Amino acid sequence: MQESLFYNTLVGFQYKKWTLSESIAYFIKGAARELNIMPVFLGKNYFKIVFRNWRRKWLVQDESGTYFNIKGAKLPDISNNEDIFKFLIFDCFEDVFLIFAYYGDNYDRATVEKLDKFLEEGTYGYTDGKFDVTVKSGDVVIDAGAWIGDFAAYAVSKGAIVYAFEPVETSFNLLCESERLNGKNFHSIKKGLSNKEGETSISLEKSGVGDSIVLDRGNRKETISITTIDKFVEDNKLSRVDFIKADIEGAERYMLQGATNVLKTFAPKLAICTYHLPDDPEVLERIIKEANPEYTVVHLRKKLFAAVIKN
Repeated sequence: MQESLFYNTLVGFQYKKWTLSESIAYFIKGAARELNIMPVFLGKNYFKIVFRNWRRKWLVQDESGTYFNIKGAKLPDISNNEDIFKFLIFDCFEDVFLIFAYYGDNYDRATVEKLDKFLEEGTYGYTDGKFDVTVKSGDVVIDAGAWIGDFAAYAVSKGAIVYAFEPVETSFNLLCESERLNGKNFHSIKKGLSNKEGETSISLEKSGVGDSIVLDRGNRKETISITTIDKFVEDNKLSRVDFIKADIEGAERYMLQGATNVLKTFAPKLAICTYHLPDDPEVLERIIKEANPEYTVVHLRKKLFAAVIKN
């Protein structure tokens, strides 16, 4: 216990950039849980310290209201919802903002592969020589599974134009608030992405994250609208798509099946989660390469990155 707890604390402090107070509180929380010495009280104290530090670091108030501003990426203040706030801090921040905020937005192979061992899911950027899957200024980005707009806000702060797809009502309402905060290049679309148009049922996670049209979350369900990337691009007369990010809880394969023309015609950079279904890595790579054999695909622990390398 002591070795793993000490190791995790060091990882948090050194790589995840926890503050000293957060690191000490994390260690005390873990030790208290193992020794059964006031575990509830010290656990609550840990989260209290993390929440307080996060607000101090990122929360701002101006004429736009009260919101989080992570180096220009703006998100609504959701700190009154503990489940969503925890998910933003402990999951989304690590995967979307950690390298942006603390590593100079540098997604080189050495940095990403080092951090990938420690992060919940891993980053949405990866570079290795000419292989470059990162958001650039002017990119047209599809954000599949936008949630409250964390990745979309990051991409807009980089100068991209983002079409953020989020079909669930409660998350979409927060996504629209992120659109208001981040400006005209942020476009919220209340639809899911799949391989067909129409309606389907989505299983909702109790915490408000991880909703899925594929996996049964054992909670209530909601009827949502779905479309395909190919149809959306055609209907909106987009002249290109440069980047697709996807974290849609097992529906990634259907999203790719509905984007074969875009993959063939525009060859966008891809950053896609591969951990929801056991065969995701193989199935997703096959769909990508069947649509466009020119793609190079790199797999990390829970994501794949794909790009057509240009000479």
